[in-house]
Amino acid sequence: MRGRLQYLTVFGLVLVAWAALCFWAGLGFALVASLLLVAVLVPVALVAGHRFVNRWYVLMEIAALVIAVVVAAVTGFEIAGIVFGVLLGADTLVCSALVLMQGRGAFRNVTRNLVVILATLGLATGASALTAALVPVPSCGTASVGIGGATSAASAGAAQCFVTSAEACIPKTLTVADASVDELATHRFRIVPDSDARCHFTDAVQYGPPAAPSQHTVTYTCPALTDLVGAPGEQQIELTQCSSGIVAGLAAPIIPLNEYQPLPTPTPSPG
Repeated sequence: MRGRLQYLTVFGLVLVAWAALCFWAGLGFALVASLLLVAVLVPVALVAGHRFVNRWYVLMEIAALVIAVVVAAVTGFEIAGIVFGVLLGADTLVCSALVLMQGRGAFRNVTRNLVVILATLGLATGASALTAALVPVPSCGTASVGIGGATSAASAGAAQCFVTSAEACIPKTLTVADASVDELATHRFRIVPDSDARCHFTDAVQYGPPAAPSQHTVTYTCPALTDLVGAPGEQQIELTQCSSGIVAGLAAPIIPLNEYQPLPTPTPSPG
């Protein structure tokens, strides 16, 4: 009993550490780990599980393989590969269940452990994705861009925070109020990490004439930030390679950066 208790304790601690790693690493790690675990589970389950399969199941498998061959001949190997993958997945699930219900010894233990590790991977990764969706993303603040690109030191500082975070793919948001002669636009930029240790950027925009600045709404997804140097004293960052073209009449998604043109100070009223 002591040996089994020690085994369960060690295995439980390993599962906790594994769950913490999966939660921290995210979807990219989960995909690779799942493929590796399934690559081990499939042969173990099929070899052990077929001991408990009756002849009708074997006949169904043979018929399914014949169907896959027919599909390959009619539609090509790509569709056949999908069909074969579905068949292999279903067979693995059935054989895994049979091994867990009727198996004994090492095959049953290995199959059970692999299934538990896969389940822990799924739960921890799902919890990670849910947490990322619910927890508010830190904000770098708000920046203002006036007519002709005029901005302020505080705006440039907020934008610098966003660009610095983008270089390290740290999730952050930035709100930029962009004004022109006949249009007001509010850009809500966001850094979104990808599974390959890189990131992309989204820009949710509300824009319209001064009388109705929220008249229109559009969202862009852009993979790159590009330096944009304009008139003397203007240095800005522009979102580029966006999946949606800039709508005609909408101010381009610009982020003020570093050197800036101060916003004009209010003219004192005569008195």
